[in-house]
Amino acid sequence: MSTDNGDWLSTRHESVFTYIQNEIGEGHLAAGAKLPGERSLAASLGLSRETVRLGLRMAEQAGLIVRIPTRGSFVAPPRVDQDLGRMETFDSTVRHLHMSPSYHPVGVQQVLADQDQAERLQVPPGAALLSVDVLGVASGLPLAYYSSLLPPHVVDKLPPDAGWGTDATYQVAANALGLSELEVAQEFEAISISKAMSQRLRVSAKSSGFRVVSLFSHHGKPIELRTAWYPGSRYRFRASRSVDLQ
Repeated sequence: MSTDNGDWLSTRHESVFTYIQNEIGEGHLAAGAKLPGERSLAASLGLSRETVRLGLRMAEQAGLIVRIPTRGSFVAPPRVDQDLGRMETFDSTVRHLHMSPSYHPVGVQQVLADQDQAERLQVPPGAALLSVDVLGVASGLPLAYYSSLLPPHVVDKLPPDAGWGTDATYQVAANALGLSELEVAQEFEAISISKAMSQRLRVSAKSSGFRVVSLFSHHGKPIELRTAWYPGSRYRFRASRSVDLQ
């Protein structure tokens, strides 16, 4: 195996990164393929396991591979390329990647609205909200973690079997209210993913990510307040805007 990667390399672990990048680019490693273990890669490349480990971490942060504890490292699927000018459902986004979407319910419970939640959902502080946590998965790979809050007027319309594992929470809410469209206002924040969230999303702790707060509404009436966490290595957000030159 050649690791001749040019004069720009400054550290050995970058050669591991570039080796993986080249193998993927040349078609030797397809999406979903499992990489050799650290020991095998170290022996093949003539490097230490620590150097290989750093190179794998670099490849993971760049979105080239997915590292799953106890299972190994796998070539990542293409990044989700999300246009901020419009919003697609998780199902549609995942199917465009030629992967199978699924929702894994994590927890459903009643909580009391704090001041910020109450203002956003237009309910009194202390009002009972339904909290729904769901993991969005694409062909077994976690792509997003959603934590949603539903106000009383939505909860009262929900059927006994709300189907949290079949559709996005806002879809379930809209169906319960007989709505065919929603508006959404979103706030995006770049973050370092916490240890607890990294375990849910199967990424390294403190790796880069996005936290997105979305308020879904219909004609100005709030339907759902949702906080979502996305691994930075698996998403790319883009937007087209006009430039004010005044």
